[in-house]
Amino acid sequence: MSLVNVFQLLVSGIAMGAIYTLTAKGLFITHLATHRLNFGQGDFLMVGAFASIGLLVAGVPAPLAALGVLVLMGVLGFLLERLAIRPLDRLGDRAGAYSWVLTTAGVALVLQNVIELVWGKSTQYAPPLFSATRDNVIVLFGVGIFIEEAAIILTAFLVVGAFYWFLFASRWGKAIYAVAFNPEAAALFGIDVRGVVTLVFILASLLAGISGVLVGPLVSVHPHMGLVFTIKALAVAAAGGFSNPLGILVGGLAFGVAEAFSNYWDSAFGDLYPLLFVMILLAFRPSGLFGERHADVR
Repeated sequence: MSLVNVFQLLVSGIAMGAIYTLTAKGLFITHLATHRLNFGQGDFLMVGAFASIGLLVAGVPAPLAALGVLVLMGVLGFLLERLAIRPLDRLGDRAGAYSWVLTTAGVALVLQNVIELVWGKSTQYAPPLFSATRDNVIVLFGVGIFIEEAAIILTAFLVVGAFYWFLFASRWGKAIYAVAFNPEAAALFGIDVRGVVTLVFILASLLAGISGVLVGPLVSVHPHMGLVFTIKALAVAAAGGFSNPLGILVGGLAFGVAEAFSNYWDSAFGDLYPLLFVMILLAFRPSGLFGERHADVR
């Protein structure tokens, strides 16, 4: 393998790793505030990808198309919390500790079928977002880099940076951590706990929507791609550590790079090897690379 190939695989791996990171961040923030996960997170990404394709093919400019996707995903996140999560909270212990697994997975199946009714089961290809054609290349130190991949990496990192600012520097971010630590105490301090829960599901949906917009030009889009992205996002979050947002970033980039190299060596089973590595890692370190060694006592 030449040095040029190594560099190109690194760029491709970082691009996909950034997408996995954004998707896993959605899992992280819902788990942080509610100790629950949206098992349809990948299907929300899929909906975002199809919505982006539809708007771009209709001639809508890319910035307006992305804005339209974000509005749609925000509404879907709001409905997910209202229809699949809040009724379970009202039932309390009668609903079962893990009933949210079935409700979020059920929403994912509904989304898959709706997309199939509109688009069919065939594979779709998204138009490029940041360049006129897919094969526009810039040469850096003698190595060709696709403009689309470079722009997607930059955009994804800007979103990750904005997410970190929101989580650690904004009033709402501090409210999320307060609710995560103790919802009853947060309510006594005047924090709208239910509003925070709704917010985290909307944020998770927005992150999935951004991931869908960005991933469209990189991979083929089909109605059943969501499950694969959900599994990979779970693997990234588990490997990095669900309690550590920085660990999820490292885990996502490492997973994407490992996937790129494993697909280069074995195109038939390349996606399998990073998942196997994560399984072996979790067998020896269940809390992930950057997770807490001790049980969460919140």
